[in-house]
Amino acid sequence: MKHLLRSRALVSLLGLFALVPLVAQDQWPLQLQAGNGTITIYQPQPESYTNGTVTARAAVAWQERGGDPVYGAIWVKGFLEVDRTTRMGTLTRLEVTDVRSPAVTDSTRIARFKQVLAAEVPKHVQPISIDRLVASLDAGEAQRPDLKHAPPRIFYKEEASTLVLIDGEPILQALEGSAYDRVVNTPFLMVATKDRKTFYLGGAGLWYTAQAIAGPWVHTTNAPADLAKLVQQEEGAATSPATDANGKPIVPQIVVSTVPAELLQTNGPADLKPIQGTQLLYVSNTDNDIFMDIASQRFYALLSGRWFAAAKLGAEGWAYVDAEKLPADFAKIPEGSPKDGVLASVPGTTASKEAVLDASIPQTAKVDRSATTTVSYDGEPKWRLIEGTQIYEAENASTSVLYINKRFYACDNAVWYESDDSMGPWKVCTKVPAEVKDIPPSSPNYNVKYVEVYETTPDVVYVGYTPGYTGCYVYGPTVVYGTGYYYRPWYGTVYYPPPVTYGFNMHYNPWTGWSMGMTVSNGWMTVHVGGYPGGWWGPPMYRPPYYRPPYHYGGGGYYGGRGNNNTINIDNSTNINVGGGQGGRPGSGQGNAGRPTQRPADQGSLYDRGKNPSVQPSRPSTSAGTGTGAKPAAKPGANNMYTDKAGQVYRTDGRDWQQQQPNGKFQTVPPTTGQGSARPATGQGNKGTPPAMSPDTRQQLQRDQAARDRGQQRVNSYQGRPATGAGGAAPRGGAPARTGTAGGGARGGVRR
Repeated sequence: MKHLLRSRALVSLLGLFALVPLVAQDQWPLQLQAGNGTITIYQPQPESYTNGTVTARAAVAWQERGGDPVYGAIWVKGFLEVDRTTRMGTLTRLEVTDVRSPAVTDSTRIARFKQVLAAEVPKHVQPISIDRLVASLDAGEAQRPDLKHAPPRIFYKEEASTLVLIDGEPILQALEGSAYDRVVNTPFLMVATKDRKTFYLGGAGLWYTAQAIAGPWVHTTNAPADLAKLVQQEEGAATSPATDANGKPIVPQIVVSTVPAELLQTNGPADLKPIQGTQLLYVSNTDNDIFMDIASQRFYALLSGRWFAAAKLGAEGWAYVDAEKLPADFAKIPEGSPKDGVLASVPGTTASKEAVLDASIPQTAKVDRSATTTVSYDGEPKWRLIEGTQIYEAENASTSVLYINKRFYACDNAVWYESDDSMGPWKVCTKVPAEVKDIPPSSPNYNVKYVEVYETTPDVVYVGYTPGYTGCYVYGPTVVYGTGYYYRPWYGTVYYPPPVTYGFNMHYNPWTGWSMGMTVSNGWMTVHVGGYPGGWWGPPMYRPPYYRPPYHYGGGGYYGGRGNNNTINIDNSTNINVGGGQGGRPGSGQGNAGRPTQRPADQGSLYDRGKNPSVQPSRPSTSAGTGTGAKPAAKPGANNMYTDKAGQVYRTDGRDWQQQQPNGKFQTVPPTTGQGSARPATGQGNKGTPPAMSPDTRQQLQRDQAARDRGQQRVNSYQGRPATGAGGAAPRGGAPARTGTAGGGARGGVRR
């Protein structure tokens, strides 16, 4: 319930801003031409959200030709549709529910005022940047689901290295038409001879060999020719190893782990640099987030949104540190500095508050009532009772399937379906069973509780999923990636991998959410997250999106300057190709520092990924009022109007507040006196002094003003991220859908 309340509070703000047109600077206020006058709508303020319906109020001005502007307030409601791909939201089915104007006492004129606004405002609904929204919401009550925080095995290397994860003990399957068996429970290309005496690991022009999976792995230039053909089949074309600044191939060391693990690595011994205004040092020659607290002489590392600490980088004994127990100086890391990206994981910072709020914004879609899906099982359905519930989950299904109250429910690509039979036929679900909210994090299907049905009509169902469905969870005052649980995979005739938390150096980006870090493969091989033969990393919603580099590594922060960065893209063959060298850090003397900067195209939502024509993701128009008469107000800096809950209109010059008087003029409001009610005015209109506003009203207006400023900063930062370079944008796609099912989103199985 706490999560739902926070989600509703967050989404409500989205609706308020849906009146704004998408223009280059996403400007306020918005002007509409209506008959013989002009309507100006100022940035709205949120009030509520219930079951997809949002309500908001906004200051407005109506100026008829030749007359003075009449100021007032409007209340609107509508259904919120959100496109997280473009970070835009739109309030649809909009209606004006109330109009008030303290300056209009003539009932005929106020009726005219209401009539014009009610008729014209809904015609001009346009997209709005959700970065304005997260800057204005209240975080609500903190959530602490029963996630796990036991540290993974943490390796540390001072040279180019690659962590090769195997999901438990190796499982080998025969490769048809070859003399090799393949290790199927790893995303890397690892094969063995039939006698298990020789193992090979390869990709992107490099090959390694070992006598045992644990290693040691030795680089070889004499890999069998048929293995090279196998790589070409999966990668599409022959590739070359990444090179350093001198053009020499980078040959990283191989680190293999069969348990959850992470790899920290630096380009040589750790190079510690101070963070201004703090007692913290950060390791500058790495893509990992590693710090030294001078006071305690301990190292801190941020992994999947969780903090771990140890006395030495290369030592064992890393321990989990609750984010709220971090040294106080972490909250003093300046925005715009090279390590401001970690502020999203530091309680009390604006960045962490915004990350929590952003985790409540859904991606929405419209589903035709005729839509269906296909579910397959590895043999007969195998059912397991979810602890603490009366829900059964299918262990061997191609997607999430639950048995609740004698009915079957499937959640496929963030759409709920239901059936009387485990084999179908399946129809779109119009109401999610309440029991779904009781699924604990110990279940691999925990993420489905973040998929909602918002509204239905005779023809369509409006659905959506918040980032929890993709593995981003609110935990207290910050967000983390993954539940921290280790889930047992299914292995029958098909291998179904479970979702994972560690091993892929997950980084949080305020614009794109969670994405893989460079140390997954450090520029030398392909990670087959969605490759042979149909996918490795569990249900598709658990696959991280392709990596957008943390832009601050180029010399500025997420909220500051932007630098050049290498990239990790995901291509249409569902392979993640890593560009860059050891560390991948521009200016480190490694990697492809001379390449033009590229920014991949925005990843599609899961609704895109399913390629189901009956599921249409929300796609706000990118037009700026074309053909509607809507445009940004001409006067720069004019977005200074606010309204309180009673409909009183205020404006500010950044220092003083002015309130609209009954005569239509604005007059400065005296400072609030005491803690009681406002003192009475000494005169009428602008002849006397208007009453001081109440402390609550002043504080709310000041919060709204600060939120607007922060929202504009976020919009500027998002729009200022690196543009596509000479190399062109990467193909669209994000994390790929699994093959082998009609919807394309079911689990991919490795068949025995």
